[in-house]
Amino acid sequence: MSTRNGIKNWATLYKELTEAMEFNRDPAKAGPMAAYMKNRFVYLGISQPLRKELSKPFLIESKQLTMEAVLEMAKQLWLLPEREYQYIAMELLYANRKKWNTYSGTYFLQLVTDKAWWDSVDFIASKLVGTWLAEETNRAVMKEWVKSDNIWQNRTALIFQLNYKNKTDVDFLFSAVRALQHKKEFFVQKAIGWSLRQYHRTSPEQVEEFVETIGLSGLARREALKHAG
Repeated sequence: MSTRNGIKNWATLYKELTEAMEFNRDPAKAGPMAAYMKNRFVYLGISQPLRKELSKPFLIESKQLTMEAVLEMAKQLWLLPEREYQYIAMELLYANRKKWNTYSGTYFLQLVTDKAWWDSVDFIASKLVGTWLAEETNRAVMKEWVKSDNIWQNRTALIFQLNYKNKTDVDFLFSAVRALQHKKEFFVQKAIGWSLRQYHRTSPEQVEEFVETIGLSGLARREALKHAG
């Protein structure tokens, strides 16, 4: 049965969603969208506003599903080749954040390095991993990711606190920046600057003093002090 008490199961929602997306495929837009992402992914050619319009009713209906069903639907969307489906999978997971459990968080960590690029990692880091770890004081995983050779794990460790404001674990943030400041990788340097710029909104003097103390330079410094007086 596709429904129970009027509630659709995840497979029915998945089928209806993918059919709606396929119907709106636009090859003329797919090429430029792929090019913008360095041709790392293929696209249906659906712009963000239309994608959100198409997926909105499915995200709403998904809130009637169990977290197990939500995760299964997200996994199936993630497997599809077109990049728009990964965007919807992430939005699906975030829309159901009130039902997250330990397994959900473990899955978020796995997603960071699967089909990784800045467009997915930034959402996963700040919205999924960041929200999941918001009330967690154990930084063991993030400490390991600071030491990782994987730049997307590095980036996640730097930016998962973007929305924490005065709840930011400053000791961890500054420690991560110190450990990674000499890594000559654009996405890491950009993340250092971004994370410090964001915390600068909460504690400008502390960030400015830190930047000077550790001798931060180049892109990371410019980004960190972008809004300094």
